[in-house]
Amino acid sequence: MAFRIITADERLSSAENKTSLAIFGPPGVGKTTLLKSLPAEETVCLDLEAGMKSVQDWRGASIPVRSFSDFRDLAVLIGGPDPAQHPQSWYGTERHAWLQAQHRDSGIEAFLASKRIVFVDSITDLTRQAMAYARQQPEAFSARTGKPDVRGAYGLLGREVIQALKHLQHARGKTVIFVGVLEKGRGGVRHGHLAAADGGLKGRPRTARHRRSGGLDAAFRPRC
Repeated sequence: MAFRIITADERLSSAENKTSLAIFGPPGVGKTTLLKSLPAEETVCLDLEAGMKSVQDWRGASIPVRSFSDFRDLAVLIGGPDPAQHPQSWYGTERHAWLQAQHRDSGIEAFLASKRIVFVDSITDLTRQAMAYARQQPEAFSARTGKPDVRGAYGLLGREVIQALKHLQHARGKTVIFVGVLEKGRGGVRHGHLAAADGGLKGRPRTARHRRSGGLDAAFRPRC
């Protein structure tokens, strides 16, 4: 493949000036409401929670996402194909071309291209959708007994979610904001719903309000 050199001027241009960050907080703290602080004409919300009631008066667009497969398709349409993947893999060039053909008349690709900010609400519900997907895959069953293998399902869940989120992070010119839920654990410690994964975003966000985490430019924890 040809290598692309990005100059300092290009890096500072609006096309390359992007940020990826995560916002973690308990239910009801106002994470989704932060949409109102974003420019509506430049933002799209990937709504996995069916929880837009708190921002009904926000003038931006949202896309309901009800399955992990749909989320992956959107990630591919937003970020394009991954040159490191096999052409026939989910993030490969052939899958991307197939999705473009499938949605050619819908206008979804042009719509997504026009949005500079992608607000993912939330990665907590994304992991639930991913688990429903993982439980149906061959890796979720023991090769010896054919019975469900929870470890295999969780392993696949971690790999799939991290790959999807990383793909969005690499989308050129897109600022990506991930929202996640924090809940109280034993001893009062708050922790996220994200399953443990082998890279990228971790299952337990840092307690500091502003701390870099897992390749993200920033991670925030709103005050309760």
